[in-house]
Amino acid sequence: MTNLHDSLPDLMRQATEDLQPATPELVARGIRRGKVLRRRRTALAGLSGATAVLATVGVIIGGSQVLRTDAQVEPATTPTVTTAPTVPTHRAVSRPVTPAETLATLTRLLPNGLTPTNSTTSGGYGLGTNEASVLLDDGAGASLLTLSITTADAVTDCNPFPPGTCTIHADGSVHVVYDNQPLYTDGPNPGGVRETIVELFRPNGTQISLTNYNAPKEKSEHTRPSPLLTAAQLAQIARSTQWVFPPRQADDFQPGPGS
Repeated sequence: MTNLHDSLPDLMRQATEDLQPATPELVARGIRRGKVLRRRRTALAGLSGATAVLATVGVIIGGSQVLRTDAQVEPATTPTVTTAPTVPTHRAVSRPVTPAETLATLTRLLPNGLTPTNSTTSGGYGLGTNEASVLLDDGAGASLLTLSITTADAVTDCNPFPPGTCTIHADGSVHVVYDNQPLYTDGPNPGGVRETIVELFRPNGTQISLTNYNAPKEKSEHTRPSPLLTAAQLAQIARSTQWVFPPRQADDFQPGPGS
């Protein structure tokens, strides 16, 4: 009996002796197959890229259409005007100047170095006149200074005053001066009291009168030869723009008790 393991190699060799492997054909077929696969992959890649580009363009166009549609549909907005809140204004209430304020103005207008003492005030309360007085002393004797301011009928000329005492200024104000004259000019002058008076009448009816004595009181013994302030100093005080005059007294004003 023939051994199969011994005869099998001979049988296989005999069966394949006349066979020639088509090696060139197999190689060529493999190359062609590779080219086909590469072209297919390239085509698929190109198609994918084109699809992505088209998708992007579609998104952009679609977004533009949406924006355009929104712009067309959205109604025009009216600019909002912001109005600042109204701040209430408080108008200053006009009130008559008080005698105390008149005294304060007189004190401010005194020449430097003079400290007033024993000040007094009167008037106000709708009377149309404020009055004040201060006692001055420069070390050479006490000297009383009195003040009266009022609003009344305008004085426009010098007819009411003695000759040589009145001057009309360019602004129309009437300036009257009685310089260092005896308190009593038509008879005995007890106590030797002398006075210097300066009066200023403005065209608007405001009037101011300043009187300075050479004594601490109008009716007393004199304490110095002449009043402390000169006529020029009194005129400077009278012409100051710091004065605030009381309103004119009403024609139907009725003074109350104690006025």
